[in-house]
Amino acid sequence: MMLREELLKAWWKLANLPGVGRVTLNEIRQQLSHPNDLLQCSVEQLVALGLKPQAAQRWKTDNTLLQGFDVVQNWCRFKGYGVLLAGVDPYPAALATLRDAPILLYYHGDINCLNKPMVAMVGSRNPTDYGARWAQQTAQELAEAGVTVVSGLAIGIDGFVHQGAIAAGSTIAVMGSGPDVIYPQRHLGLAQMVTQQGLLLSEFAPGTAAQSRQFPSRNRIISGLSLATVVVEAAIKSGSLITAHQAAEQGREVFALPGLVNNPVSQGCHQLIRDGAYLVQSADDILTELGLRGAPQGIQDSLDFGAPAEENKQPSSALKVPPLPPLVTHIDFSATSADLIAIRSGLAMEQLLPGLMELELAGWITQLPGGYQRLK
Repeated sequence: MMLREELLKAWWKLANLPGVGRVTLNEIRQQLSHPNDLLQCSVEQLVALGLKPQAAQRWKTDNTLLQGFDVVQNWCRFKGYGVLLAGVDPYPAALATLRDAPILLYYHGDINCLNKPMVAMVGSRNPTDYGARWAQQTAQELAEAGVTVVSGLAIGIDGFVHQGAIAAGSTIAVMGSGPDVIYPQRHLGLAQMVTQQGLLLSEFAPGTAAQSRQFPSRNRIISGLSLATVVVEAAIKSGSLITAHQAAEQGREVFALPGLVNNPVSQGCHQLIRDGAYLVQSADDILTELGLRGAPQGIQDSLDFGAPAEENKQPSSALKVPPLPPLVTHIDFSATSADLIAIRSGLAMEQLLPGLMELELAGWITQLPGGYQRLK
């Protein structure tokens, strides 16, 4: 165990006092010269730090506050498993500055990735091919530049981000469940890969099931760890925009990837850009703005979003993104008439209709009154 057990117990008991939340815990921590000082605090000193006398007395004498601590002890028994305490290295200093920073963070993996600059990448759970490919390749390029790429292990953009980073460097998956409860289950294999190239990280104790109310809390850690948050496709009302707004409130930079003006999953990014986020086109934009320039070139410059990546540029471990069918680029995310698609594509109707049928069967488009609508 990296931290002394008695120190963890002291903070565990404090965190379990009724009425003591994250903000109060951090206010107490920041008044101490070091988190270790809690071990020597008297009841009177805790009251001076802001605790009510009854709560301070209970912290000192009531060992029932240690209920559940055996989970922490068991979690720390094996190599690569542990707990980070706010204010004690290697707990990330950027995260520790937040007034609602998690006092304890459970991890599984290689904590050395915390020594690198961190950039968050988040986005839609239903990305377009363009967004998925851009996210994966940009995460790879950032990782090659020595950045630890942070995301949330969700389906969609998060998964592509982790895969891209794993192919070239390190990544952190911040979870809305306990660090041993992989959600979604389909990312079990991806989570195992993350532990080899970075960390699974959670403020929730091992065994905690995923619940919807925990994910906004998870999002503040994603942005709080990072120098900047990059949003890759997001609807107007989405968790990714919550993360972006939290990043801005935390004083971090926000980048947003532009897309088609009528693409629903780009509307959130466009709103962020209108609100002052940086318009991002490549990993180099991020590296330059953050003063981290010097990333190896070639990956982003050679990327063709309209065709499959060359085999020698697509890591075998990466998620395979299907190539964008050329015909689908002529169809809007609103009803588009067959005549207009024919004009845009230059195809005769007898060639066009079979192509549209193939796209519909493959799930790229749907037929509506008045034409066809692109779905991804």
